[in-house]
Amino acid sequence: MKESIRVVLADDHAVLRVGMRAFLEEQTEPRVQVVGEASRGEEAVELVERLAPDLLILDISMPGLGGLETAIELRHRGMQTPILVLTQHAESVYIRRFMEIGANGYILKSARGEELLTAIRAVVSGGTYLEPSLAGNLMSRVLGGQPPSSDEEAYTSLTPRERQVLKLVAEGYSNKEIARSIQVAVKTAMAHRANMMDKLGIHNRSKLVQFAIRVGLLQVDSGASTENSGD
Repeated sequence: MKESIRVVLADDHAVLRVGMRAFLEEQTEPRVQVVGEASRGEEAVELVERLAPDLLILDISMPGLGGLETAIELRHRGMQTPILVLTQHAESVYIRRFMEIGANGYILKSARGEELLTAIRAVVSGGTYLEPSLAGNLMSRVLGGQPPSSDEEAYTSLTPRERQVLKLVAEGYSNKEIARSIQVAVKTAMAHRANMMDKLGIHNRSKLVQFAIRVGLLQVDSGASTENSGD
């Protein structure tokens, strides 16, 4: 493992980032340097692309691109920076989504400091880390032979870009705002949106919101309106 680990922190809570930076930078085994902080997914993508850190510590719930879409965007751009998800969400649907797209670790914010350091060491060394309490729940689902739901199967049929568009549509973004967020032409954004809706067989935004909640893209209290967006 490297003598010094360069880290980008992505979390929309400034107080948490301050505390996390202080904790990490007082460590000696390993020595950690926080080289960048982001409060939005778009900022995290830019920092990872520009700074090439050894690790991205990523929250799920952020404005704009959430953690899941941030990870998707990084992998879509070919960046293989290790990603350690640090979140309050223990639901297996989130864990499965992140592992599917190539995240390297998943740990809860309630974990002890030593467990966080263990996760960092494992991920930076090229391994994976899943908090033991979460691993038990996830494995019980897998070993229990529970098949993926029809929603999960439909979701996995979407391309990474279509998954981003799904979340943005569900959050009420217009076609122009979606295009700006994912940095494509408006017509391209509209095409992604149409393809996504056709694959899901859903052409009503309120039903897209419900679908996004069921597959873990949105929280129930995310504030997303279920009214039709009108664009």
